[in-house]
Amino acid sequence: MALSKTKLSFFRKFLQKKTREQEGRFFVEGWHLLDEAMKAGCRLHAVIFDPEARREASEDAVLGTALEEAEEAYEGMASQLAQLSDTKASQGVLALVDRVGCGFAELLAELPQSGPARLVVLDALGDPGNCGAIVRSCDWFGMDGVVLGRGCAELENGKTVRSTMGGLFHLPVAVGVDLVEAVSVLRKRGIQVFTTELDETAVSLSDFAFPDRCAIVVGNEARGVSAEVSAVADGKLFAPRFGRGESLNAAAAASVFLAKWRV
Repeated sequence: MALSKTKLSFFRKFLQKKTREQEGRFFVEGWHLLDEAMKAGCRLHAVIFDPEARREASEDAVLGTALEEAEEAYEGMASQLAQLSDTKASQGVLALVDRVGCGFAELLAELPQSGPARLVVLDALGDPGNCGAIVRSCDWFGMDGVVLGRGCAELENGKTVRSTMGGLFHLPVAVGVDLVEAVSVLRKRGIQVFTTELDETAVSLSDFAFPDRCAIVVGNEARGVSAEVSAVADGKLFAPRFGRGESLNAAAAASVFLAKWRV
């Protein structure tokens, strides 16, 4: 079915956070994310594709599966898909799926009740690229979940979604969480919580052994971890500096901690 002006106008509303929240749906864009969404069992409310766009054989296979699973399918011109995309160069396919963020209680329910439990907590991390990249790293290093505190970038923001490279479909991500309360709950469940801070009382990663049940907190790009969260945590960690750089990008810093934790 050809994508009409009316349908195009309807789908354009999902570029707004307000609509995504009200409707409980968001767009995934590109062949890889569409494939990952289907592998995760996401419901495809609609698939929109450009029949004239150049595709690899593997992408044709993804499209074939998507057309079988989608409740609605539309053929759109490149100019129409460009109006639905927040990238400069659309891959020629988008899919409308249900939002994937969960509540903190849901994430807790999925955690192992005993034995190793590994979480990453983000404190008001506002950059969508950083948030998405950290979710991607958590997926790579086998974390049990990610907690996005209040003030973090929206999980279903287009840039966040792309930066996860499908990671948001692979592990639970709790959103809009009160972190002071969350840290208290985690500690009661035997999960030690450590903030990542450049502080004179912080312990160097070189001298730290991660406990089996642990969560680390990565702070805001400019302000770091809030004083309120830091005050209720078990301790502070830092990555030692060997050069002259002033600081690490939040996503890069998180990956350093995760690599030391898991390798």
